[in-house]
Amino acid sequence: MNWIIYALACILLYGIMVFFIKVASGNGNPIASSMFFISAQFLAQMIIGAYLISKNNLDIDYNSIKYGIIGGIAAAGGTILYFLALQQAPISKVAPVVNMNLVIGVLLGVVLLKDAMNLRVAAGIVLAVTSIYLLTNGN
Repeated sequence: MNWIIYALACILLYGIMVFFIKVASGNGNPIASSMFFISAQFLAQMIIGAYLISKNNLDIDYNSIKYGIIGGIAAAGGTILYFLALQQAPISKVAPVVNMNLVIGVLLGVVLLKDAMNLRVAAGIVLAVTSIYLLTNGN
């Protein structure tokens, strides 16, 4: 399947995820809500992942495991902070700011993985930062 289809489906699912994180953060304990979120995600990911591995015979190497664990730990911390932020501010402000993580990912990719940085990528980063300013300032 083409990567863009995966990416578009990811946008849809992440959008639904953000909505339900906001709802879960509303009146209860955001730390407890984030723990249930992470637990449900873990269970679903293990089931779906095991199915896909069994169908596609995907190889797993040491680096995949190591970097997966590091990324998972970062995601857990970020998820808890996301729930706390959404408890205190509207989704229209928190979600765009949090999604600036994409800029960090792009910059890490450029510096550590030698991904291409060109005028278009740089302009995209500038526009993303500008959009955060527009979305989070004012009423």
